[in-house]
Amino acid sequence: MPRYDRLVEEFLDFLLTRMSEEEDLLFLITHEPRRMYAAYLETGGGRCETRGVDFTGCGVCSRIPPYTLFADYVHINVPAWPCPAVRALALRFADHADFRDNWRPESALFASGRPVH
Repeated sequence: MPRYDRLVEEFLDFLLTRMSEEEDLLFLITHEPRRMYAAYLETGGGRCETRGVDFTGCGVCSRIPPYTLFADYVHINVPAWPCPAVRALALRFADHADFRDNWRPESALFASGRPVH
């Protein structure tokens, strides 16, 4: 069973098999994927509940301050992994046959699924 969702596993495998410079590998380690939890309010029908979503985020770009409660699921504005910084790092391999267009920085998503850009 994969540790992360399929997109994360495939993108991470793609990068790790092509990166050779120590500086790039250190950058990637800094922006490693981590399982995270984002709490949000769900309202409607006279009720108000605190819910949460587990997602794969970036160790640097997806930091959520303690006790953060987002207004609702749609307003979770934390980048999911691969974050824009890692996607930009992968652009040097954009001409490779296995590179996918949805790995470009402009395709980055928040944990809520909304586009970052």
